[in-house]
Amino acid sequence: MPLSFSNAASGGDYTPYVRYMASTSSWSTAEGSFQFKSAVFDLGKIQTGWCLLAEGQAPEWVMDNSITDTAARPEGEGWKRGFKVDLFSPKMFGEEQPVREWGTNATGATMAIQKLYSDWEAMNAADGQVAVVEYAGAVPTKVGKGNTNVPTLNIVKLIDRPAEMLQSESAGVANGVSSSSTEASAPAADDDGDEF
Repeated sequence: MPLSFSNAASGGDYTPYVRYMASTSSWSTAEGSFQFKSAVFDLGKIQTGWCLLAEGQAPEWVMDNSITDTAARPEGEGWKRGFKVDLFSPKMFGEEQPVREWGTNATGATMAIQKLYSDWEAMNAADGQVAVVEYAGAVPTKVGKGNTNVPTLNIVKLIDRPAEMLQSESAGVANGVSSSSTEASAPAADDDGDEF
């Protein structure tokens, strides 16, 4: 089933974040920018919902019950459909906190994740398998009256879910409105070897 991000409607432990900046086609964590090479994406546990991003404030979320059961749109301006997905890479994020959450309602990111999720579904992933995904730059794209840079995310292979991602499941998201923190550990040193 395809993911729905049409704009027609957390508790738990905190997972450090990853952010994609469409204006510069770059990635960052709380520590600053980093070179995104590849990471495991836990698409089988992706969450969708309504997200409100306001400058200088933590994101607010109202999560769907499931990817097929959309929550009602919250009252107020600025709420857009978004997603949260866990990424895993000890090389990029460090051994101490190798699981990061990518959560956003940005147009370019939602376009990229819809395609990636569709590709993953088409591969008939076995239960518990996750996608090793490489970042291959971004494509400038006109959307309505504006422009964005859509990240190119390609599935390299499917693997069994790493144990570290199983442990992070305790950081699941409950329904309701929550805010995200911005604390994280330092990324690991750059290394070109095959991680997965």
